[in-house]
Amino acid sequence: MHLGARRILAISTRYARSQEEAEQASVDAYPPPAQILGLLFNSVFLDQFDADVQALERINALLRQRASDPLADAGADPRADGLRLLSLCMLRPSRDLGRLANEHEPKLPGGFRFLTRGLGTKETRSNDMLSLVMFQPDYLSRLVELGERDGELRAREIDAFLADE
Repeated sequence: MHLGARRILAISTRYARSQEEAEQASVDAYPPPAQILGLLFNSVFLDQFDADVQALERINALLRQRASDPLADAGADPRADGLRLLSLCMLRPSRDLGRLANEHEPKLPGGFRFLTRGLGTKETRSNDMLSLVMFQPDYLSRLVELGERDGELRAREIDAFLADE
C-alpha cells in the first residue's frame, strides 16, 4: 500500500466457517494442547491478516462515504491525507485445512505421529496446529489441488480484478 498499490490480491489459509460450523465445538471436552497451539498459531499468523483486511475495508467505506457526502469540500483532494481507495480481492480455501490435515494424520511418520497425538491431535475435529506443521507430500498435493480448484472456481472474478484499471 505504501508503495502505491491500487489493488491487493490477498490469499488466506483461514477457512471461512459457516454460522453452523462456527457454533459447533471443535472438541468434545477440555481443549487439548494441539487445539490451544492451533489457536496461538492463528493469533500470530492469521488474526493480524484478517484485522488488516477489516481495516482496509473500513477505510474504503469511509472514503466512499466521504466522496458521496454533499457537505464535503468539493475542491479538497481526497488523497491529501494520504488515504486512497484500494481494491481488494480476498481468496480463502473452500475447505477447512485443519479437517483436511486430520484426514492425512494417520500417514505421518510414526515418531511424529506419536508426538502430535500426545498433544491431542486425535481429540480435535479441526486441527489447525497440524495443518501448519504437516509437510507430507500427499497432504501438500491435496492442498495444491484444492488451491487450483478454488482458483478455477473464482477465475472470472480474479481475471476481472487483475484486469480492472
